[in-house]
Amino acid sequence: MRYILGTAFLILVLNSSLFSQEENTYNRIDKDKEKYEENVFNKEFGDKDDDYDAARKLYDRIPEKLPDWVFAPIEINNTTRIVAYSDPNMKKEEAYAQAILRAKAMYALMNFSTVSNIADDYTNLKESGNYSLYTTKFQDFSLSKVEMAYKDSAIVLIDTFYTKYNEGIVLLDFNQQLSSIENKDTIVVKGEHLQIFIERNFKSEKIEFFNLSIQDNLDKSDSTDFSAQYNYRVVNRGFDINSIFANKNIEFEERTYNYRTEIEFVKDSTDSELNTFRLNRGLWNGYMVGVLNNITTLSKQLSSKVRNSNDNYTLRNEGLIRTVARNKVSFGFNSFKMYENQFYIDLNGQINK
Repeated sequence: MRYILGTAFLILVLNSSLFSQEENTYNRIDKDKEKYEENVFNKEFGDKDDDYDAARKLYDRIPEKLPDWVFAPIEINNTTRIVAYSDPNMKKEEAYAQAILRAKAMYALMNFSTVSNIADDYTNLKESGNYSLYTTKFQDFSLSKVEMAYKDSAIVLIDTFYTKYNEGIVLLDFNQQLSSIENKDTIVVKGEHLQIFIERNFKSEKIEFFNLSIQDNLDKSDSTDFSAQYNYRVVNRGFDINSIFANKNIEFEERTYNYRTEIEFVKDSTDSELNTFRLNRGLWNGYMVGVLNNITTLSKQLSSKVRNSNDNYTLRNEGLIRTVARNKVSFGFNSFKMYENQFYIDLNGQINK
């Protein structure tokens, strides 16, 4: 009897120990799950505070008024004035530093670029039995490059503005009378614009990519060197933004970006729909996309060569029209204004010898 009771007690102790181990295992799993939800899942998909979200949407619905100098004439006597913008969601001083770097890049890009453009217009028709497959693909790539020597101390900061979306706007004055001996600072800028349009038997796809990279190498007597890159990719209706400034990733925050100006701009018959660029992803996004789009369009109009390649077979008709262009170009603004939360940007261009 004692043997039976001892055995039963031992089994009870073992079961209790196993149950305790299982309970500890379950507790650890629960805690791991909670940590994963808190650190990963909720950050990606978690619900935001409804009251905070509603208040922000109401706040964003009120347009941010831009200062008049954003749209002032850019050329004044022997100087050129350039406006540029930082990314949203940045601290004030960092935002101004990023905007100043971008203003330098835009000045270089607009005045001393070498622009290379290649456009492929491809068609393909295959027939087999009772069906035919028709494909068209248009691909257009523009690369703008410039390396400019300058004197950083000759660039004057005229004005600044900080938006409610935490964007810095700067107005810089560039002196055009610098001698080459004084230009000891160097800025290297590369702008890229890729467009791909594909149609396969009535199914269409559009891909567009914009990139601006900047390397600012300052003389030793000046402050620290800066580098920056801004990538914007659009695939059909989806988009992705990646911005780096001074080796730091700048997070893009989706909000209702909404702007206005007290200057009474109106849309007239000369305004092209192709030259309007929405500001729903911030000021810099609309401005950079607008400038690179204009550069692509103008680079092909200034000087280009057309190369044809056609193959005709019994059951296939294939053709490629390729246009190539490379020019040293400078650009100016025909028009720069804003209406209905869009920038209207219209550039002119001329070949530099």
